[in-house]
Amino acid sequence: MTDAKPRDRLMFQASDYLNLLQQLEQFFADSAKHKPVATPLDPATLSDRLSLELSREGKSLEELQTDIANYLNNAVKTAHPAYFNQLWGGFTAPCFMGDMVGSATNTSMYTYEVAPVATLIEKTVIAKMGQLVGFSDPEGQFTTGGSNGNFMAMAIARHKAIPTLKQEGMTQCPKPIAFVSAESHYSFAKAAYLLGLGTAQLWSVPVDNEGKMVVAELESLIAKARAEGSLPFFVAGTAGTTVRGAYDPFAEIAAVAQREGLWFHIDGAWGASVLLSQTHRHLMQGAEQADSVVWDAHKMMGMTLMCSVLLVKQRGMMLNTFSTDGTDYLFHAEESDPIDLGHSTIHCGRRVDALKLWLTWKHLGDRGWETLIDQYFTLAARAEAIIHARECLKLVTPRQSLNLCFQYIPQNSQQTANDMTLKIRQALWSEGVAMVNYAQLDDMVVFRLVICNNQTGLEDIEAFFDALVAIGQRLERESV
Repeated sequence: MTDAKPRDRLMFQASDYLNLLQQLEQFFADSAKHKPVATPLDPATLSDRLSLELSREGKSLEELQTDIANYLNNAVKTAHPAYFNQLWGGFTAPCFMGDMVGSATNTSMYTYEVAPVATLIEKTVIAKMGQLVGFSDPEGQFTTGGSNGNFMAMAIARHKAIPTLKQEGMTQCPKPIAFVSAESHYSFAKAAYLLGLGTAQLWSVPVDNEGKMVVAELESLIAKARAEGSLPFFVAGTAGTTVRGAYDPFAEIAAVAQREGLWFHIDGAWGASVLLSQTHRHLMQGAEQADSVVWDAHKMMGMTLMCSVLLVKQRGMMLNTFSTDGTDYLFHAEESDPIDLGHSTIHCGRRVDALKLWLTWKHLGDRGWETLIDQYFTLAARAEAIIHARECLKLVTPRQSLNLCFQYIPQNSQQTANDMTLKIRQALWSEGVAMVNYAQLDDMVVFRLVICNNQTGLEDIEAFFDALVAIGQRLERESV
């Protein structure tokens, strides 16, 4: 190893590739055979099982197979049919193929010169997704996640409201005020302080008992901001809130935003994918009136992380906001609508994420996506029916999409539903049965079951609830 040339040491042979594929095949087979979704270990124990140290002398690629095996053996099986923990999961073969090709070609998305095919693919996908939203001629970019997309949307809105800000900063302007739902994603708070607004200038709009923004409250807050001499400039609705899966009333918000001159953004990181289904796209009614939309394909569409898009209705807004001087070493073409994507984003180097989505879309077609989304809703409806049918389970907020918030209600013990929820969740995880998250709703701790794993079937939903109830009953007996 020490005598080999660096270029020889870093290249692999077909045998190395086949060994890796065999390990991955076993990893996915274990998920499909319902092996434990995870084997939880504390950091110290896990560290002892791994060879984490970085030594002076290197290893051969063959020797690295052991390290890869250790990684896979201790990784959470996010393609497991009982993985419900986050707003993503499952596995898609063409997506994985796109990831491999993207890594092998190792290009960046800033110029057409170094990413000719990828640039055209990204523009094609952006046009398609924008069309689904209802934008006739959108611009957009793949970003490093929905949080970054929300950040960029707020930055564009701020630039439109205060065009001199690039040169002069925010020292001579009224306080800009942004409005978000009380159940919006925390990324808006990060965006507010990173953009210099401060979280005091991010005003929270109350929600109704289903978690939807109350538009009358938005109007009152805008009037209050103006009365104080501030500058309302941005309002964000949410398509699928993180906990309840609620969709804000977009058409109503758009009417207020247009009348008041606010940029209207939709955080559709979780829920915009319902646009792929003729049956469920009504949840996004009014989205075509927004100025920008974030859409995470790595969530409901099952792409590998990351695969997130920011779509903007009016062309040129991204370029006006994010372009800067001193880039002639990289961007050589002077065009009003440059083919190079790097001008119009906060990123410089950026991996090719559009390829995997494009390949998967080629594979599934529009009909395949629709079937997938409709299947998720079928599974969610079945989960809801099971909760209603079980005396020990209670749905604590109406199901609006693919999120189900419920509790286990103890029948024969003095333990609270909050305590039982946490204990059952921990047992499901520690015993490798399933991974399901929990959340806080008012004073209740609830299971947050999310349906977005393309490996999950009806039998898996039923098995999950059977296991959950059995564990709950066992814990009740043990507590008596």
